[in-house]
Amino acid sequence: MKTKVIFCIIFFIIIFPAFAKVQELPEQYREKFSESFPIRKMQHLEIKEYIDKLLEESIEQSLTFFKPDFSGIEQYKNSLQPYRERLSRTLGYPPPNAKKGVITKFIKAGEDVHCTIYRVWVEIIDGVTAYGIYMLPKNIKGKAPLIIAQHGGGGNPEAICDLDTRINYHSFGPEAVKRGYIVWAPALAMRCGYGGDPDIPGANRNLLNRRLKLLGTSIIGLEIHKIIQSTKALIKNRPEIDENRVGMTGLSWGGYFTLHTTALFPLIKVAVPSASFVEQAAVLRRTAEDNSKRPVDKDIFRNLGNSQVAGLICPRPLMVQLGQKDTLFDLEGARREAKKVESYYKKLGVSDRFKFSEHPGGHVFHIESIFEFFDKHLR
Repeated sequence: MKTKVIFCIIFFIIIFPAFAKVQELPEQYREKFSESFPIRKMQHLEIKEYIDKLLEESIEQSLTFFKPDFSGIEQYKNSLQPYRERLSRTLGYPPPNAKKGVITKFIKAGEDVHCTIYRVWVEIIDGVTAYGIYMLPKNIKGKAPLIIAQHGGGGNPEAICDLDTRINYHSFGPEAVKRGYIVWAPALAMRCGYGGDPDIPGANRNLLNRRLKLLGTSIIGLEIHKIIQSTKALIKNRPEIDENRVGMTGLSWGGYFTLHTTALFPLIKVAVPSASFVEQAAVLRRTAEDNSKRPVDKDIFRNLGNSQVAGLICPRPLMVQLGQKDTLFDLEGARREAKKVESYYKKLGVSDRFKFSEHPGGHVFHIESIFEFFDKHLR
């Protein structure tokens, strides 16, 4: 009993005060923000690693989802419809209130020793017209092949038809009519800087595109509709056009439109996109970079890359052209993408219908090889 009393006295007098002093809490715990930065950093890096892994998986899936039926040419064609529908949805084609094209004006602009030149307007939506230049050769008898000639960025039909000089096109329109091709050069809604066009307040191309996307379409979807419906209207109304011999070519943005319009418009039998071909994997990776200026939509990894869009053209003849000194496109990447396209044609036994054509120049047409390809497959 005496021992317990002594222990209690020692505990309350010596041990308890010392223990209480150790457990004494501050009024408010404090620390510098910088002390918790390593935690925040780790949170960011964990998410980055997660994204990097998903990114590679998404890229791999986007490169392999295109799986048409290679058992035969007809089977292949029939298997393309779901992918063609996907491309249409991606571009917002056809646009709202789309209708069949109706020629509203067909006016002679001039003529020379080789052809007669017309300006044409085709209504494709109430109040919206497709405009372009129609060059009719004087050296044809009966029906002749038609080439849809698409100008590039910041250009116009007058440039690719050489009504005024624009060296990139190497006088494509006049050279085509000399060879007996009818030329239809549709316009894209672009301000021509080298032509001295002033700004168009409230209706520049980028603004039009943003507004159209809010409505479920895009400037590209609308313009593809213009190209397709204006071409159909011309074929219907111009007896000199052989509807079984329609080709398309274009430079830069015109090359993009050539590739995508041909994919959606089987009436085009031969296509030569020039100065516009990119490797899909590289585009996806650049889009995900910190400094990317590329606009991102939620379906970007489910969209079709250039090789897959080309797959929607196959087995029709297709030549992809790129200049070795073209600073706007990566030649090595284009070569890799073209190899995928080449494999489609090879599997179907029609390797001679595809060609990846390099020329020694820059961001320009190489018209000799273009006409050589058209002569082989459109004549």
